[in-house]
Formats: sequence, structure tokens, C-alpha cells
Amino acid sequence: MTAEAGGRLRDDVLLEWYRYAPGPPVALPTHAHADYQVNLSFGAPGGVRYRGGHHVVPAGTLSVLMPDEPHTPVDPDARAEPCTHLTLYVAVDVARDAARQLTGRRGTPTVRDPVVEDADLARRFAALHRALADPASALDQDVRLLLWLTDLVGRHGSERRASWRPEGRLAGHRAVRRARQHLHDNLAANVSLAELAAVAGVSPFHLTRLFTAGLGLPPHAYQVQLRIERAKRLLLAGMPVSDAGHAVGFFDASHFTRHFKRHVGTAPGSYARAVAKGSRHLAAPVASGG
Repeated sequence: MTAEAGGRLRDDVLLEWYRYAPGPPVALPTHAHADYQVNLSFGAPGGVRYRGGHHVVPAGTLSVLMPDEPHTPVDPDARAEPCTHLTLYVAVDVARDAARQLTGRRGTPTVRDPVVEDADLARRFAALHRALADPASALDQDVRLLLWLTDLVGRHGSERRASWRPEGRLAGHRAVRRARQHLHDNLAANVSLAELAAVAGVSPFHLTRLFTAGLGLPPHAYQVQLRIERAKRLLLAGMPVSDAGHAVGFFDASHFTRHFKRHVGTAPGSYARAVAKGSRHLAAPVASGG
């Protein structure tokens, strides 16, 4: 599975595009993001295993996934035609601030249904994606993002983040919090399970079970996804591929490329080169106005 892919980095917002040729269904490994993930696809429906179910996302429909929620992208069918995805990652603080300005309260917004059937928000999301990718004024970008986020929260969100899985409370377990923070603080280090367990204050076996139950991923998979997310941002900032891989802790270029391609669908060199081609790749096949 190979895709054309690229992105832009703006403050606390990461935007990406993916383009898949006709072919077999796309399947990526289970992972999670520290940010909200918003996606809009054109040309073919998408699919995702999320919160215990498999959700089909019709073409032209938004999907919204919550921060730190494990999910597995799996298309429902083979693609008979090319498919383009526009993706936006929004930091929790940005979404929380938008919700506070809308409601006057400090809750963290949640969108319970990953499939958001809202044609107006979908159209405006495509326009927002283009505006954030192009050299538009900062004021224009800020206004579009704030208005879109507040409408998303106002129409489809709430402020309560109830756990969807029985083990969800374990994500807040002190041992899991300590281990997770240690991986964040030592992203490029060759952390062993014994070291991580010592930081967490439990046995390696107990930590592995707690961590996997609480976050939906074992510690090593969580570490890889952290490194890939950081590497994408380094590539978007202009760092050479070999330096980016080394900076986030991959042993060599082939190790970095293998993991990057498995998680992103394209090699880091292709991802980096696409950034330099300009925002013409980010234009949505359909959607107008904004």
C-alpha cells in the first residue's frame, strides 16, 4: 500500500493530504494521536475500527476521532477510482479554547460519533484546509479555524469525556501516566521495559498489561507512533530525512523508512518532497465556497 502524501505545519495545527490510486483497501496499523483528527475523503468511502466498532465513512463526509483513542483505518472495499483524503490534527488546547469561547466553560470537548453527517461543515472544512495550506493572512486562517471548531463543538460535541471501554479508567492509572510521560520525555532514547517499569513503580508484566488496557496499545507500539508523529513535523519543518529519523530514535534510515511507510503509507522522502510541491495537491476535487 503506497500513497501520495504531504502536509503543512502551522502553530498547533498539522494538516495533511493523502491520495490513493485505484486498488485494494487501505489498511494501516492500530494507532492513536495526541490531537483531534478530522478527515474528509473524496472519491471513495473510508473506514475505521474505533471504539469497538467498524465505521464506514461515506465519501464527502467528515470523520472526527478523539485524542488518544486507538483506531485502525481499514477501507470497506477496494477503490475503483482515485481517492483523496484531507486531514487536520488540532491540539487539545486549541479545541478546548474554542469550546470555552463558545460556552464560557473550561471543559474538554468530545465528539461521540466518529462519522459527522454535516454537509455545511464538510464544505467549510475543505475551504479551511485550503486556507491553512496557502499563504493566506494569519487573521483569515485564525478566523476560519475558530469559527469551524466552534460550530463543530456546538453542533456535534459535548464537554463530558466518558470512557467508552471498561478498561478506560486505567489510562489514568498512576503507573500508566508515569510510563507514558517517560516515553514522551525520552522520545529518542532506547528505553527498555525494565526502565519503564521502574519509572512506573510496577513490574514489567503488570505495566505491560496496564498500559495496553489503558491506552489500547502496548508500550513499544505507543513509542513508535510517538516517533512517527514527531518525525512528520520535523520533515514539514525542512529537516532532512536521515536527520529526522535519527532525531526521533530510529536506528538507521531503513528502520525509519519501514516504520514510516507502514504508518503513513508512503516513504519519508516522498512525504518530504510532496511538501515542496505546493498547496495545489491539497485542493479538494469537490467542495466550493467558504
